[in-house]
Amino acid sequence: MTTATKIWASIFGVWSLWLLFLSGFISSPGVLQLVRLQDLLASKNQQSEILREAIRKLEVDSALLEKSKIVQQREIRRVLGYAAPDELIFDFSTPEHR
Repeated sequence: MTTATKIWASIFGVWSLWLLFLSGFISSPGVLQLVRLQDLLASKNQQSEILREAIRKLEVDSALLEKSKIVQQREIRRVLGYAAPDELIFDFSTPEHR
């Protein structure tokens, strides 16, 4: 083997190793996909925790609505717009918005 052939063979070998290393990062089961999937998992776990907290709050509200007449009346007034017999209603809307 001549010196030029050895140089080209070593360049080809280094280039092949570099491509093999690079394909390990970019290809389907590579490190980049691992990082991407870990970020996705962290995001989904965060969303899951937010939803769990919302469920806990709704369960507390549900328990209060089932047990407390005062909370029921407050929600009826808030959601449906009803008024208690002893309440005064002030209408601050303009005539155009009625």
